[in-house]
Amino acid sequence: MTVKELAKIAGVSPAAISIVLNNKKGVSDATRKHILQIMEEYHYKVPSRTKKETSKNILFLKYKEHGMIVEENEGFIAAILDSIETECRSRGFHLTITVSDNRFAETVDSLDYSAYDGLIVLGTELKKNHYDCLEKIKKPFVVVDNEVRNYTCNSVSINNSETVYRAVAYLKSLGHREIGYLCSAVSIANFEERAQAFLESCACLNMDFRPEHRFRLTPTLVGAYQSMTQILSQGAELPTCLFADNDTIAIGAIKALAEYGFEVPSDLSVVGFDDIPFSGILTPPLTTMRVPKALIGTIAVKQVCLMMADSEYRNVKTRVGGQLVLRASTMPAPGNAGKE
Repeated sequence: MTVKELAKIAGVSPAAISIVLNNKKGVSDATRKHILQIMEEYHYKVPSRTKKETSKNILFLKYKEHGMIVEENEGFIAAILDSIETECRSRGFHLTITVSDNRFAETVDSLDYSAYDGLIVLGTELKKNHYDCLEKIKKPFVVVDNEVRNYTCNSVSINNSETVYRAVAYLKSLGHREIGYLCSAVSIANFEERAQAFLESCACLNMDFRPEHRFRLTPTLVGAYQSMTQILSQGAELPTCLFADNDTIAIGAIKALAEYGFEVPSDLSVVGFDDIPFSGILTPPLTTMRVPKALIGTIAVKQVCLMMADSEYRNVKTRVGGQLVLRASTMPAPGNAGKE
């Protein structure tokens, strides 16, 4: 009987079973007692584990260049880290978290690599000039939330090209022909990829995108609101729909639009990217592209495990796609009310 099968019988998650098997904290006494009773009833034998299998130490290196995306995109990084922690716990690994503030090279040089078996590096705000520093990491490592393009390393990141295309295609399906771009005024690898994907998608789908409809906003809630307020105060002409680099930018922009008398979605539709928790309770709730954040973290741990077991498992770059989440910030374009 597998852990998943036992979890199904007990009516709990596989993570809860792993917690009990490893005698860790994280479940109530009642749940622990219930699981132990089920194990006894079904004669479940605890899989034998060698010390080598249960004593792995993984380091999560959280790098922040400026923190505007890592800290301000509420819930995104936390969801990835939660899944990494859950996967490590299920394998009996110990997870340590280290934060590096704008000193990536110094951090990489100063780490005590003898204390860790593998690393997961948060690459959200990593710049191209940081990539060479990755060569100094002396243990198997995986970069998450950045493909680290044209550099030999393992990574788990978002398929920005495919996901942006789906967003633009959806807006076209609603009858929109003129589209605007709420882009970040701060550059990171993901935003660079989304900008390229946006232009390619507009060209492929024959969407009318004009340079004056590219609005550069600071990628924080307050910053995006202030940037959009300034743009609107100058009398900017708006298209019938907008695509945003992420939900944080979209949310800040929607607040500014409301203050200037624009109603979303009756005046213009807005689509975000990421599906952070606040997107679902915004007024109106934000249509967005959901990124499988938990999957990114889970795959990262699995990649580290494969690298620790096989030194030849290198330069594997995994891309995960996004899913369209329909909410109330989009509607058919004027004159297309009957279309969905």
